[in-house]
Amino acid sequence: MLSSKDVGSAVLVSRGASYLTVQMAVTAVAQVLSFAILARIITQSEVGILAILSLITSLSQAVNGAALQQASMKYIGEYAGSDEGLAVGVFYQTLRVSMIISIPIAGFIFIESGLLAQVLLGSLAQAQLIRVLAVDVLVFAGVLPVTNGAVLGAKRFKAAAAIGAIGAVFRQCLIILLILFMKDFIGLVYAWVLSDLAMFAGFGLYTVHVLGLAKRPFPLRELASFSWPLGVGNLVGFVYNWFDRAILIAFVSLASLGIYNAALYAFGVLASLSGAFGNTLLPVYSSITRDGGLDACRRATRLASRYVSLVTVPLALGLLATAKPALTLFVGGSYVGGVVPVMVLSLAFALTVFGLALGPMLTALAETRAIMCITGASSLLGIVSAYVLLPFLGIVGASVARGIATVASLALTIFVLERMNAIGIDVEMAWKSLAAGAVMAAVLIAAQMAVYSKFFFPAYVLLGGLVYMILLRALKAVTKHDIELIKRYLGARLSFVARLLGVILVAGERFTQTD
Repeated sequence: MLSSKDVGSAVLVSRGASYLTVQMAVTAVAQVLSFAILARIITQSEVGILAILSLITSLSQAVNGAALQQASMKYIGEYAGSDEGLAVGVFYQTLRVSMIISIPIAGFIFIESGLLAQVLLGSLAQAQLIRVLAVDVLVFAGVLPVTNGAVLGAKRFKAAAAIGAIGAVFRQCLIILLILFMKDFIGLVYAWVLSDLAMFAGFGLYTVHVLGLAKRPFPLRELASFSWPLGVGNLVGFVYNWFDRAILIAFVSLASLGIYNAALYAFGVLASLSGAFGNTLLPVYSSITRDGGLDACRRATRLASRYVSLVTVPLALGLLATAKPALTLFVGGSYVGGVVPVMVLSLAFALTVFGLALGPMLTALAETRAIMCITGASSLLGIVSAYVLLPFLGIVGASVARGIATVASLALTIFVLERMNAIGIDVEMAWKSLAAGAVMAAVLIAAQMAVYSKFFFPAYVLLGGLVYMILLRALKAVTKHDIELIKRYLGARLSFVARLLGVILVAGERFTQTD
């Protein structure tokens, strides 16, 4: 049974995650609709160029903003409410450092735009794309992550979700409008610049409104001590996230890279949930580790793993089962070659999904060196696998290599947390959600074999949801305590939703107005 303190933490996490998940859902819809249009007005080779431009911005952010964003989330989450002056100092110190680092990075990209265009894009004529991209790096890889991290660290999840969702919709609309207006792919990069500036303004102004002006600086030495190994880890993480596409550049054409990028784009809608859970869990975990010790860590990770498995496993296995109609409906039949990679990535995600609850705990415990080692070892295994598989399997081999790296990362994370005695996993919910999800996927595959159309994708989704809920009830996976948590989260006005879910999911229980 959950203690009142555990329930309170779970409500905070679930409420924060729900806000960020709504943001991710809005962002995903905007991205899917935008990419569905984009994939039909640009070539597969230009989709490959999009992957390379994203690689440059992601590398720049790994060098700079990612570590400082995590530092901002951790320390503001730790001090907000107990030492507001120090929390404010964290924000301004991380913002200052990010600007110092991002300016020379952007300057290098701008000055060497010709060389980068020749080496990565195969044409000096694409140098203007790189020069405009350098402007975006100033914001995207520097100050934007810090301001976003500050709002999340202050546990203002609703505001973070609102700003992020509005910014995402604005970004995707602007991409299409500028490409059509300018009749040139460079319109996409201009849209990145303008939308990132707008989001930085939104997060920045809200952060100043919440935290106020700096009163005393946060110690630079402490910030550097926490951030530098995390920064190295993020560079290793960049390799982890991009090794497959980077190696593909050497083995396949830009068109094939574009197909694989479209597959990752489809899978990324699902994978973005990891960001929602991670961004919610990190500041909450930071408070727990400060106040409750390792016992609280075990309770928190067990509780988080329970609900991550319950919610995310069916999404992963559902995408596996409906990869073909999903991909062909939203990006077109010319990208059908990405179906198998999507299925492979979805399977790996489903098998490791409860790890979403574990990774943020290492950051909260300031085990940045362990994170670096875990990511490095997983990346190395993925790179070796990619070099072995890519020459024979192409983009399918790239997806298998990424799946191997994902499984290795989870195994190493469990090993480290277990040795620290700071981990709890709800094994029962993990296997029950996997069992229910596997049967659901089998039903969906059978349904497509009987009657297939990409336009039936919404019907497949509804069928999958119905089957999954029936199986959860049969397996007695959801308990009355879970429903009580949902009731507390929803509040009195929406308590009927919790009662309805209780009737559907919990066998042998009655849920009344007074429950």
